[in-house]
Amino acid sequence: MAWLMTFIHLFCLSIVRMSALNFFPEKFELAEKHTSVTLTCRTDKDKITWRREDANSIVNILQSDFEILSGRDLTVIDLQEDLTGNYTCWNDTGLEDYTYLLLDKSKEATAFKINCTAETFSCTQNIKCAWTSDEFTAFRLRNTRDNGDWVSQSVDGVFFLPHSTNSYSEESERLLITGEAVSTCCYMKTDYSFYLRDIVKPADPSISICTIKNEGRDEQIIELEVKPPSTWPQPHSFFPLKHEIEYEIRHNGELKTKEWEEGSKVKVQGSITKLRVRCRDLLLLSQWSEWSKWKNVN
Repeated sequence: MAWLMTFIHLFCLSIVRMSALNFFPEKFELAEKHTSVTLTCRTDKDKITWRREDANSIVNILQSDFEILSGRDLTVIDLQEDLTGNYTCWNDTGLEDYTYLLLDKSKEATAFKINCTAETFSCTQNIKCAWTSDEFTAFRLRNTRDNGDWVSQSVDGVFFLPHSTNSYSEESERLLITGEAVSTCCYMKTDYSFYLRDIVKPADPSISICTIKNEGRDEQIIELEVKPPSTWPQPHSFFPLKHEIEYEIRHNGELKTKEWEEGSKVKVQGSITKLRVRCRDLLLLSQWSEWSKWKNVN
């Protein structure tokens, strides 16, 4: 039974079209352009044949100047993109082994930047990262500093990475996020290093209207209360936030803003139709959160 399951697994991998390589194969070899690499068929059979599948076709491999056969080994000489693909070895009874041979483009990784943000300093919330490229079709990230597992993209294309940063102590060691990407022909690896404090972007706060005085007049005064995001660490006095409110003047549609740092309540004067608020860490001057939804003033 174990032999049968292994055969089915290998066979399924062998028939997956390279044009749909949207996963990381369990077995792959990397080599840079113009280098040579030797693939070994893991089998106890003496007589085997090799095939190579690329994005367009499946080719039976014969001895040549660029693909040298020797027993269970296949050596690819002067690797070019047209020699990459899924190499499979077969005997008279079927598939024996496979190896994806990919061109390593890691030296070009500066063109592909990983972007990460965190809603809080707390390790109870994951780091949110984005990394895409038209050249590659499958991506994965891991928190190398904390020896984390590989994480794949969610349905909406976002990576959520756990971390062990202590929000109550000084951050002394930078996070290191490692990314890998593959396509039908190529592979890339890159690293992104940063302090958690440098990527903090709070979630948007909530806003409520407490009182309205002189309603409808130019001297109207609105008292607002802004509550920190639910993901923001506590106590809030230890992690203070700076707020900015944006509001629309009723008679001309002009947008005005006001910032404040002390307390959760603020008063805004004028005949206002709607308003919204955002926040940032007061001490470290983090990124601003997204604006909250507009709130109409009745």
